[in-house]
Amino acid sequence: MTSAEVSIVVTTFERPNHLRNCLRSLENQDYNPRCYEVIVADDGSRGSETEGCVAEFATHWPGRTLFLTQPKKGFRLATCRNKAAAVSSGRIVIFLDGDCVVPPQFVRAMVDELRPRTVVAGDCYRLTQEATESIDLPRIDTWDIEQVISHKESKRLRRKAFRARIYSLLSVPMRPRLTGCAFACHREDLLSVNGFDENFVGWGFEDRDIQRRFLLNGIRTRTVLHRVKAIHLWHPFDPTFSRNGEGTANRTYYEQGPVTPYCQRGMSQYLDGSVACQIFDRPLLSDVTGLAAQAANSTHAVRAGAAVAAADLPASSLSVSVG
Repeated sequence: MTSAEVSIVVTTFERPNHLRNCLRSLENQDYNPRCYEVIVADDGSRGSETEGCVAEFATHWPGRTLFLTQPKKGFRLATCRNKAAAVSSGRIVIFLDGDCVVPPQFVRAMVDELRPRTVVAGDCYRLTQEATESIDLPRIDTWDIEQVISHKESKRLRRKAFRARIYSLLSVPMRPRLTGCAFACHREDLLSVNGFDENFVGWGFEDRDIQRRFLLNGIRTRTVLHRVKAIHLWHPFDPTFSRNGEGTANRTYYEQGPVTPYCQRGMSQYLDGSVACQIFDRPLLSDVTGLAAQAANSTHAVRAGAAVAAADLPASSLSVSVG
């Protein structure tokens, strides 16, 4: 299986309509789809609707799609992200929450802004319930969603984007803030801190923790908000949510020390190929290039056109363990 340039990790739990919208926005990216893969990591949704949503996306998206799920044992976002990152093949990993939609330039902007030894932090406009109910696939296709963002929300994120640019220029520690809903990093940097700390169970602080450990390892945060912003679709708060994590076990765990760059319960436990996932495979750009080269060099080839035809083969689906 040839490596992708970029792996996009989408995390989800029992919001298939939001996930469908999220995947549609990824389908509309202006970045070559055969250069990146989409990995949907599900935190134990009931039924088959989430898997069906991914399978539907994979039938008409020309890139590689992977789907994995896990038993529901609490809010285990860190575990979802670690498993997905472990099966990823891209040198760049973009994390995106499945209740967010992104504009067509999202992937390109994240990749463009990434530098060696940096992580790129995004953020999102937060839609109201009424605005979210107005979002559908045709509206995502035309990307006229931004007109339903409230003036107050636009002003909030505009100010945050301005501050984030200043923080980036001044190299202020732990600023700009890394929010888990949308950020990008090099996979080797993620491995250097062992991914997310799975001692964080429930809402919050797993993203602040990984930013802190990135920083301890010499990896700084830069903003992408001057170029692109995600849009968060409304849904009820998770039962474990608490404003600023007040009174939560996650905040208590975050505030205790000492902290080391490399967490003990991270993604390394999944690098042995033990993560079961479903693959809907299509040739990546490197696969197609390789086929074309073989065709050109073979006296019995059907010419390089066979390589192009291979790129249009239907996706195949299988369950495997991936290292």
